[in-house]
Amino acid sequence: MSIAVTCPACGCHSDIEAFLADADGKRMAALFADLDPALGRAVLGYLRLFKPAKQALRLPRAARIVCDLLELVNAGAVSRDDRTGMRRETTATLWAKGIEQMIDHRDRITLPIDNHNYLRAIVFGLAEQQAARTEARTEEAKRTGQHRRTAPGGHTEAETAGDRETAFARQLFSFNQIDGAELDRRLAEIAAKYQGGA
Repeated sequence: MSIAVTCPACGCHSDIEAFLADADGKRMAALFADLDPALGRAVLGYLRLFKPAKQALRLPRAARIVCDLLELVNAGAVSRDDRTGMRRETTATLWAKGIEQMIDHRDRITLPIDNHNYLRAIVFGLAEQQAARTEARTEEAKRTGQHRRTAPGGHTEAETAGDRETAFARQLFSFNQIDGAELDRRLAEIAAKYQGGA
């Protein structure tokens, strides 16, 4: 008994076994199996933005698009432009939201798209907004004295925040986004900031 399905990315119809018969089909199935469910649903819609007019999106191309996107998602940080070196921490949820924004505003985009640059810019903007909200909460906590409360493990929240900033600075260094001198400067600044608030 065969099961007829329609590919949500390219719109072609076939038996489900046909989609999984070749290496690219198996690769796509494996890629989607590991995706966060919300991101997986968003990616299916995102693939439509790559579909050429009056043509189907070929499976090898779709697999390459998803693979490249997952490299960006799994990096855990995104830059609007690699030349600037500025990166923001991201999550699968932010990538899903960025894709949903692109799909919602696809009438403003020249289709088909051929890379992830526009999506990267959107996700970077979302990550900046999230970082700004986190910083505002941190500043408000400092202002009201709540930054000295004890966090799980016996550390104060200031220490926990300092640990996060230290880890982020070290991550920038590991991605060659800052040099050793800049890393030392940032670490000294973080140490002074949180020792002063303790």
